[in-house]
Amino acid sequence: MSFLTTFIYSNRPAIRIFRHVLFWVTDIINYLLIISVNTEVTSVEVYKIVFRIPLIALATYFILYYLIPKFSQERDKGKLFLWILGVMLFLGVGVRYYRYFILGPLVDPNQVIDFDVWDYRRILSEILQSMVVISMAIAIKLIKNKTELQQKNEELAAEKKTAELGFLKAQMHPHFLFNTLNTLYSETIQDSGKAQLVVLHLSNLLRFILDECQKPLIPVQYEIKVVKDFIALEELRHGARLNVNLEVTDVNPHMMLSPLIFLPFVENSFKHTLLNKRGAITIDISIRGEEDRLHLLIGNDKETSPTSRNGYKRGQGISNIRRQLELLYGKEYSLNVDESQEKYIVSLYIPAKKSLTYA
Repeated sequence: MSFLTTFIYSNRPAIRIFRHVLFWVTDIINYLLIISVNTEVTSVEVYKIVFRIPLIALATYFILYYLIPKFSQERDKGKLFLWILGVMLFLGVGVRYYRYFILGPLVDPNQVIDFDVWDYRRILSEILQSMVVISMAIAIKLIKNKTELQQKNEELAAEKKTAELGFLKAQMHPHFLFNTLNTLYSETIQDSGKAQLVVLHLSNLLRFILDECQKPLIPVQYEIKVVKDFIALEELRHGARLNVNLEVTDVNPHMMLSPLIFLPFVENSFKHTLLNKRGAITIDISIRGEEDRLHLLIGNDKETSPTSRNGYKRGQGISNIRRQLELLYGKEYSLNVDESQEKYIVSLYIPAKKSLTYA
């Protein structure tokens, strides 16, 4: 946070007091510079201006910290208007009486009071002079409040997105774990000698979930590694029935993405095809780097069940990932599902980033 930002928005008592003192000192200097153009500035004039400030400040703070908060509702606008008229009358008459009949004799015993001191034009001039500085103070306060409110809303929105992303990802973790444990259980019963490989890939999945999923961004190769572990588990489970073609091309190791972006799409392509289609299954997966974008392309055989729609539209995992994509990338991502061919084709483009910025 810069010094200027700290000075403007800090709520520390010492800084707040200094901020207000600086405002009124600046007003005094500005007023003296204005009158010095046509009038010689004497010590008497300086005293009159300085000792006039407390009444102007009183009116200013009364409006800022009492009238505006108390009568800010729509139904109280009439009351606020009447109170403002009262403050203006105080400024025009009260301050003028204070200047000529209380402060004047103290700082300048030889002063001659103009007979026209209560002329309405002079009272109006007094009001306008005072209202200039009051309006500046109100404008500064309102702008500061609006900026603070915007910053708070942005922080709350970012915190909400972070919490929602955490919740969505937490929904996926048990799903991955249960599927993998079922695979391990099956291999253990069959005693095929593949249980050790299942445990290895399972440990990689759990390590990814525990270590990487808590980070806002991870290198793309970490996501590719967990995809490969998942594919290996499915191949161990389904054997020759499953034919997976994974192609990774032009992926820059410095490319970053949010964890669990690619994996749910891959998982759904396995789950819904294997559950609903008999015989051999072919799944084609391509992960390609394209300048500042990452492209995931998945093609899997259609299911034979007419009631199933691939899971991309009805599965909880894909519903979650769609929401994550909206939260993370806004309009910067592209997701397309093509059902017109013999295969379901899922194409996802996301920006490759070096730091996470919420849309």
